[in-house]
Amino acid sequence: MTGHLDQQHDDGTGGLASLGLHEPDPARAARVRARCRAALLECRRREAVRGEPGWRFAVGLALGPALVGTLCAVYLFQVLSRAMLLYRF
Repeated sequence: MTGHLDQQHDDGTGGLASLGLHEPDPARAARVRARCRAALLECRRREAVRGEPGWRFAVGLALGPALVGTLCAVYLFQVLSRAMLLYRF
């Protein structure tokens, strides 16, 4: 039943030689290159308009951890103050 799996599927040079090379259409390749170049130029133009991230990027990176740290500190303060009230310190 599995005899067909043991057979070699090598047809020699006949099958591969008859295959042609797949070359892209020159007009299509030129259109794709033009679209890619236009996309790259647009990306570079957008980066030039926006400029370097600078301080906005730094604030964005620092704002999240600072906010979480502040909320944790407020929560810890509330836990400690309620524990002190509960045990009458």
